[in-house]
Amino acid sequence: MNMYEELMLVLIVLSVLLYAASFATALKGRAQQSFRVFAAGWLVNAAVIVGNYLLCGHPPFGNMYHVLCFLSLCFLPFYLFVERRYGLGWTMPTFSFASVIPLIGTFFMERDLAWQRIPALQSPWFVPHVLSYMIAYALAAVAFLLMVIGLWQRSEQRERWSDASLQIARVAFPFMTFGLWSGALWAEEAWGIYWSWDPKETWSLITWTLYLVYFHCQYAPAKRRFAPWAQILAFAALLITFLVVNLLPKFADTLHSYA
Repeated sequence: MNMYEELMLVLIVLSVLLYAASFATALKGRAQQSFRVFAAGWLVNAAVIVGNYLLCGHPPFGNMYHVLCFLSLCFLPFYLFVERRYGLGWTMPTFSFASVIPLIGTFFMERDLAWQRIPALQSPWFVPHVLSYMIAYALAAVAFLLMVIGLWQRSEQRERWSDASLQIARVAFPFMTFGLWSGALWAEEAWGIYWSWDPKETWSLITWTLYLVYFHCQYAPAKRRFAPWAQILAFAALLITFLVVNLLPKFADTLHSYA
């Protein structure tokens, strides 16, 4: 491990500790203190992203290490958006907890700090495609956590958690749609075909479809009791798309094997 890898690792560990401290503080009801610690963790996380950018010379979105670092960075801005838009006032622990998980995941990934884009990735679609999916996945993760927590609440509070989960999933879905659409355009530019039923493409479409099913269940009164199950299936498909397809050796030779 060289000096730069050691520095990035120290920053990641520090960010994880700050995010975890924010989560613990929020659970104790100290919202202002929790937010300050959350913001400190975010700044350290941002330093990791800047370091990754400087080391590889372009937006660091090309491998799982880079993407997981960026994914953790998304949750604080989304927390501010959700609080401003919906005024929920009680979602801080969910967002700070969600920030911890991707960074912990980087400990198990190869840290290719000087990763370079292959020719297929040298496209104007690279940043908007990946960025839109990262936003969608981060929001979908928060929506899922809110739904799961809501299942353990008393019946009079469960509806509030379910509605919050739905509103956040609604924000995520257009980004997911743009990611799917831009990916098809990028594929045509890179390989001359809009859709090849590559495993990642296929699971992305399955995920998108299952979120449509979830929304249908939410807005059809007779089917609303099935909405949590639909959301669980949709998020499971998302995890397969994001993690399983990337990490299983059997998918190593697919068109998305670089992701």
